[in-house]
Amino acid sequence: MLKRLRRRWAAVRAARRVRRRVRQSDVDIDALLALARQSFVRMQAAWDAADLRALEACTTEPLMADLRSQLALRGHDGNRTEVVTLHAELLAVEEMREAFVASVEFSGVIREHVDRGEAPFRELWLLAHAKNAAPGWRIASVQSLS
Repeated sequence: MLKRLRRRWAAVRAARRVRRRVRQSDVDIDALLALARQSFVRMQAAWDAADLRALEACTTEPLMADLRSQLALRGHDGNRTEVVTLHAELLAVEEMREAFVASVEFSGVIREHVDRGEAPFRELWLLAHAKNAAPGWRIASVQSLS
C-alpha cells in the first residue's frame, strides 16, 4: 500500500506542470480546515463500515479504485477507528490547470483496536476541487508520514 501511495504522490507532483500558489487571502483557511477535519472523520467512519457509497462521495476516482482494492484484501472484517485527537495544518493550496489542490497535514492520536492503546499518527492528505465539476473538495491522496 505504501508503494502505491508513493507512486500516486509522485504522479500528482508530476502533473503540476502549470500551477500557481494560491494566496492565503484567496482562501478561507478556517473553512477549508474545518471541512478537512470533517472529511477525515467521515472517511474513517466510511472505511470502518466498508461503505462504498460514502467513500465515493468524498474521494476522487483514482483514490476510490485503490480503496476498493484495499477493502477487497481486508475482506468483510469490520474495522473500528476512534479519533481521539485531530489536528490539521494547511500546508499549501495550489491552482493547477484543472483543479485546486490543498495539501493538509493531519496529526493526532487514534485507537484502531479495542484491545490496544492509542497511537499517534501523521498523514498528508491532498484534497482536490475540480474547476469544471460539481462543487466540493474531494480526497485525492492519503500518505502516512509516521
